[in-house]
Amino acid sequence: KNVITKVDVIGNKLSNEIGAKRILNEAFHETLLSLDNGEKRFTYSIDDGPDAVSKDNVEGYVGEVSVFSVSDNDTSFVLWTSQWEATKEDGVADFCNPVYHALLQDLKSHFS
Repeated sequence: KNVITKVDVIGNKLSNEIGAKRILNEAFHETLLSLDNGEKRFTYSIDDGPDAVSKDNVEGYVGEVSVFSVSDNDTSFVLWTSQWEATKEDGVADFCNPVYHALLQDLKSHFS
């Protein structure tokens, strides 16, 4: 558990400012593209990373996370989608799906 063990902030932008950059686990380089607190949604790009999501293999990787209330007892549904264009090999979904599943499990554990 606890998939993200290290976060390095790049630059001077706050984590909730559009354009904020960070490196997760010394591997995933991300940029915040949009944030809508009212809609409970944000988008980000993966600018570089290991293996299948490296800048040499993927262009235009954009992830979107949306949170929807589904009941009166503070239960929520998280929809995490992504799109990209593979330039060399297409193993992005196989690489990312287990990571996203683990992140969602960590999120669930945190709020349970």
